[in-house]
Amino acid sequence: SLAPVVQDFKNFIEGDGAVYTAFREMFRQAAASTAAGAAIEDYEELMEVIDATLMVAPTYRPGPSAMVAGVPFYGIIARFCNTPAGYEAFTHPGVNARFCAVFTEWHAFLLSPESAEVIVPEPEAGGWLSPEALDAMVQSAGGDPKLEKFQDFYVCDPSAEHYGFTSYDEFFVRELLPHRWDPELPNNPEIVNSPCSSTVHKLYRNLAHTDRFYIKNTPYSLSHMLAGDARVDDFVGGTLLQAMLGSLDYHGWRSPVRGTVVGTRLISGMEHLDGVPPAPHPTYYAACLDNNRTDLDVVSRSQDFVSAISTRALIFIQAEEPVGLVCFVGVGLGEVSTCKIVVKEGDLLEKGSKLGDFHFGGSTYCLIFRPGLNV
Repeated sequence: SLAPVVQDFKNFIEGDGAVYTAFREMFRQAAASTAAGAAIEDYEELMEVIDATLMVAPTYRPGPSAMVAGVPFYGIIARFCNTPAGYEAFTHPGVNARFCAVFTEWHAFLLSPESAEVIVPEPEAGGWLSPEALDAMVQSAGGDPKLEKFQDFYVCDPSAEHYGFTSYDEFFVRELLPHRWDPELPNNPEIVNSPCSSTVHKLYRNLAHTDRFYIKNTPYSLSHMLAGDARVDDFVGGTLLQAMLGSLDYHGWRSPVRGTVVGTRLISGMEHLDGVPPAPHPTYYAACLDNNRTDLDVVSRSQDFVSAISTRALIFIQAEEPVGLVCFVGVGLGEVSTCKIVVKEGDLLEKGSKLGDFHFGGSTYCLIFRPGLNV
């Protein structure tokens, strides 16, 4: 039998005519694929696979499969998102609500001691303590696996079971050793340090107040991303940098500047942003439908879309001149959409001060600068 949260999802599909039709049609429309989702033939099997994944923590996978290993539900349904029917299904508010319930259940498991079963040295189990995984995490942290070890970068106890981590999430939000996050040029106000271990995705200039953010490759909408915050106008005409985090990266946020926190806000990915309350925003699974179905990677092609619809942590910092007001936006993605802010208004920050964390999986962030700066 299915877990109650998955059974409720299945009942909802079968009880809503439009959703039922969309879930049936997306299998017919889906292109042939060798991806993990290809073996799923109908929505009933989809529910069974989701149910089987509910009590499974992400495992280490090298190479191209690393992305899917970190976001398993994405791996299950990515193939179906690239269809008109899939878009209709995954933008339905009732489907959003059921996915949210599934992810909440999964998060609870990732906080449990049972989830630590993947923090083991056996490579055949996808263990995060296997030699290959440890080397990959050292390399991701900027080290040389031939000369340095995991414990040379992260706070842990190699002599303890699971290196001392009591759950998958505790391992995922592992802390760097203090000297490993020391910022470069901490006293130079003209240098903005990276707030996260990440890879740059895009740089946008001359930001507009509102744009059609959901169209592929269009500019960002400040109003939607900042959920109509009163400070939106301060960034119109400014610059935005977006970068992506991978499953191997350090998922803490560090202050990129010296300054004072002048505001924080945590925005739910289900929160409607334009004052019209009837439906929550779509999950990232339906973002930027590719009509040609040539790109199955929904996440990577939809970064600018998800920055405006996903769970977001906003931290406004009044930095030293010449930077001035800057906003850090932590963006959660789909099943990994949990952000934790650890600073509050009035806090004084040095470069490298802890701002917060992403929990459960890989994410993306943005830094937004005021106009008049050459970033």
